Amino acid sequence: MKIEVPGKLYLCGEYAVLKPGSFAIVTPTKRKLWVEAKEGEKGWVSSALFPPVSFSWEKGAFASSVPPECCFSLFAVKLIEGFCRRLTQKSLTLQIEIGSELQEGGKKLGFGSSAAMVCALARAICLLYGAQIKEEEMLKLSILAHFSWQKSGSGGDVAACLLGPVFYSSFDRNWLLKHLSFDAVFKSWPGLFAQKLAFPSSLSSLALWTQHPASTPSLISGIDLPLKFVRRSDELCLRAKEGIEKEDAEALFRAIRSSRYNLESFSRLNQIPLEGRGLRHALKIADSFEICAKTSGAGGGDCALAIGNEEECSKLSESWKRAGFRILSEVLSLKEENE
Repeated sequence: MKIEVPGKLYLCGEYAVLKPGSFAIVTPTKRKLWVEAKEGEKGWVSSALFPPVSFSWEKGAFASSVPPECCFSLFAVKLIEGFCRRLTQKSLTLQIEIGSELQEGGKKLGFGSSAAMVCALARAICLLYGAQIKEEEMLKLSILAHFSWQKSGSGGDVAACLLGPVFYSSFDRNWLLKHLSFDAVFKSWPGLFAQKLAFPSSLSSLALWTQHPASTPSLISGIDLPLKFVRRSDELCLRAKEGIEKEDAEALFRAIRSSRYNLESFSRLNQIPLEGRGLRHALKIADSFEICAKTSGAGGGDCALAIGNEEECSKLSESWKRAGFRILSEVLSLKEENE
């Protein structure tokens, strides 16, 4: 069995979405991560980044050759399979191989590879166990695995990886910290909301990669979220959502540009390196073409995103290439929901 899941990029709402009930618009990428899973005689999980790590369940307890706390993939397998074993009362021996287009040369592109991985694992393991859960419960299970590992994040990346383009508001992290159990999958989460979006079909997209990965948990740790910043961010997300739903590309572009400026002010206040020298140069090039472009996600490295019509994106791509950036053309998957 092979399960493919896309990565993600944020259009707007970064940082503000960390406040429970605040908004973001997150989109899937055409680049994907996949999980191949099957039953076998011995259990193991492996990827191109690490050799097979063996694991088993002995009298209901998880045992592995590497502590799960030292390997995120193994940690996620333990939690998700533990959920499925409890739900179905089955006991399987799983062999899991993880592959990814969300990294290059062992470096993350900034496309949410960890979120994509837990989503792919959740879908694959639930299918093998025959665990019958609703789409909303699959989202909660995936967020639970992701959040249990890093104890931070909004879950917007997980929502886009699972659902496709999404208008999202985040859960109350303090509430979830008190409910880190399998029962949480079937509870109502304060603040959590995800609405699927369908973008205008005329939009094209591209991203550049600085080849300098950023650490999202370190960037979002201990930040101050001024009410003025959050309210402005929510207003712009709602404007962007309206532009998408009315197929008004210019309204969407205006909201995304304004979101960029709102983020820049916020980053200066919190001394967050949202735009390094390379990204600032790239965004100035986009500004010279009057093309909508911004950083995506926590910033501090990784990538920038641009959207526009096909001709605009083609011109910007050539200019970014001449400036020495690694370009990923038609990076977003906007035109249809994920299966």
